[in-house]
Amino acid sequence: MTWRWQPPVLSPVSSRALIRGMGAAMGFRSGDHQGVVAGLCKRYSAVDALLTDTGTSALILALRRLLPAGGTVAFPGYGCFDLTSAALGAGMRVRLYDIEPSTLSPDLDSVRAVIARGVDAIVVTHLYGYPADIVGVQEIARPQGIPVIEDAAQGAGGTLGGDLLGTFGEVAILSFGRGKGMTSGSGGAVLVRTLELAGWTRSMNAELGAGSGGGLEVMSLAAQSLLTHPSMYRVPASIPALKLGEMVYHPPIEPRRMAAAAEAILHSALGMDEREVQVRRARARDLLSLLTESHSVAPVRPIIGGDSGYLRLALLDTGGRRVPRATIGALRGYPMTLEQHAPLQPIIMQGERAGKGSEILRDSLFTLPTHSRVNRSDLTRLGQWLG
Repeated sequence: MTWRWQPPVLSPVSSRALIRGMGAAMGFRSGDHQGVVAGLCKRYSAVDALLTDTGTSALILALRRLLPAGGTVAFPGYGCFDLTSAALGAGMRVRLYDIEPSTLSPDLDSVRAVIARGVDAIVVTHLYGYPADIVGVQEIARPQGIPVIEDAAQGAGGTLGGDLLGTFGEVAILSFGRGKGMTSGSGGAVLVRTLELAGWTRSMNAELGAGSGGGLEVMSLAAQSLLTHPSMYRVPASIPALKLGEMVYHPPIEPRRMAAAAEAILHSALGMDEREVQVRRARARDLLSLLTESHSVAPVRPIIGGDSGYLRLALLDTGGRRVPRATIGALRGYPMTLEQHAPLQPIIMQGERAGKGSEILRDSLFTLPTHSRVNRSDLTRLGQWLG
């Protein structure tokens, strides 16, 4: 037995950033709102950015801006339950399109079909750092006048055609929660790329008003930074009430502005992300080198022209016999398709189905940790699990 338990994902944060965050929470320093906005706009080639309390809030506001009241949005059939929360919070109805299991990218024929059934907007989601074919979806949707929202909450430094995920949509969504590659403990952002939408973000920023201090978020993030060390993670992971590694649904709340502490921490996090992305890619290459045909495992591959940021390494269990192992951070993906998610039932359009690809992902997707706290002994244990 070993005390070394591997968290499935790591969002690095420095002690200096935590001190900056606590200072902002206590009112000793500003949250550096303008600096964060400028940094995000430069990084993601955006005209403006609206900082929100969560990534879900960012998507709620984007849906309200781009769709008519009570409109219909197309979601991937397999994805984070926060999509349900966003649709409910925005007061929208939902249709579903399917996902290609081998790439985690939209099935473009399914996208054409969902457009034919009638939608007011399409959300394209990048999962685990793998690039979704948002360009292909835009080419289908643009002639119909249908806006495409890029959900880059899990973009995690992935690229498509050499461009960072989050730079493609006229409107793009980011999340800085603790399960993402770049974190401020909480918060999200709406990125926009037209002057018209920039006018909306400025107006909405004033409407949201001042954010909270965020002291509790700083303390939570500090605790996470300590307890997600592999020598400590066994303690919180052994407490069922914390539901670590599980997909937990959060009902929608009215969007608010990002907390001052989160703004201060995010300013520092923007400078740490690139190094962590390079480490994750190196760890993913190490893990992929361990795979053979005898393992009954097929790695998810980025689409042509894409490079994953590997928030986690995604694998398909082609043998159907593999079981999770929390001690090494080997976990199943989302446990159900969106079609099966009970809170979505009141607003999903009649007859909508997630699709066969989404069902394959539900039944066979596993993810492995790739972050900077995965060492050689961890790779050995992961290799034994694969074998």
